[in-house]
Amino acid sequence: MQKSLKVRTLVVATLLGLSSLGSLQAQAQARLQPDPKTANYQATGEQEKSYLFPGSTESISYHIYVPKKWDQNTKMPLVILTHGASQPSNAPFQRPMQDPTLAKMAEERSYIVAAVTGYHANATGVGGWNVPYPMVQVPREPRPAPAAGAPGGAAPGGGPGIAGIPAGAGAPGGAPAAAPGGGAPAGAARAAPPPQPTTDDFVRSEQDILIVRNLMLEEYNADPDRVYLMGNSSGGSAVWNVGVKYPQLWNAISPSAAPLEDANFPYENLKNLPVLVVHGDMDTTMLFDASKVMVDHAKAKGVEAIWLPVTGGAHTDAWAQTEILKQTFDFFDTHKTRQK
Repeated sequence: MQKSLKVRTLVVATLLGLSSLGSLQAQAQARLQPDPKTANYQATGEQEKSYLFPGSTESISYHIYVPKKWDQNTKMPLVILTHGASQPSNAPFQRPMQDPTLAKMAEERSYIVAAVTGYHANATGVGGWNVPYPMVQVPREPRPAPAAGAPGGAAPGGGPGIAGIPAGAGAPGGAPAAAPGGGAPAGAARAAPPPQPTTDDFVRSEQDILIVRNLMLEEYNADPDRVYLMGNSSGGSAVWNVGVKYPQLWNAISPSAAPLEDANFPYENLKNLPVLVVHGDMDTTMLFDASKVMVDHAKAKGVEAIWLPVTGGAHTDAWAQTEILKQTFDFFDTHKTRQK
């Protein structure tokens, strides 16, 4: 009798935990309505927007571009973008830094584009965005131990790593982990690190993608039958994951510089969702060859997977080179209807 009671207690506790998580997901997926009283409601051009995350008092920003030719009677296709590790929502609009291309391409091709925050920036690093599959990083040589008496002793980004990701690999993007602005001067006190993301933070980072999708469909009357998802680095891992979890929401997806350890990856969920995989061959952060492996594995499972390597392309902006972005939008244009 006692054993039976313990088992029932464990089951109830487990169900309560799942119910709490499910409630959070249900709240986030609720169809929010854009606020017509905001100053930039249905405005065109490049702009910052925000919404109140369901069940919280937090205002979450997202960055958008709406072609100047848009009006309330025009249905345009919609692209949702996810950024790399710990970046703001406007980061995709700043690539390449010397000559950003995304807004120009959106205007030229008559696409509405919206880049999400991912709820909290600290929930969007490598291993973030609620992605359960480790990313395949470029192996790094361990840093030599400091000489006796030398300050420090720990490699940047040190500490336990995610399975398949070397500990001490440094910050995503190829640079050692550093405080914003380049770190503190020698002898100065270091800024407190950001709080560690919680399970709820990770869930909400994923749900942010779906919320912004819905908000843009509502506010700009975007074509619900032509919605696409793309993202780079850790944001690209989110593209893979959201694609397999919600394939019915997208016409096509394009992850870039985002190879995953795929032994347990459910490629079969992408059989009706075309994938364009982009990766620069000069990436020193994520393993170029591992992206090609994912394309081969996807094809073997019957997925329409296209490989687009970028000669000379770096980690952060290979996807944003004008010709590559043009090919990405060409790929989207070839998938105007959802496969069933």
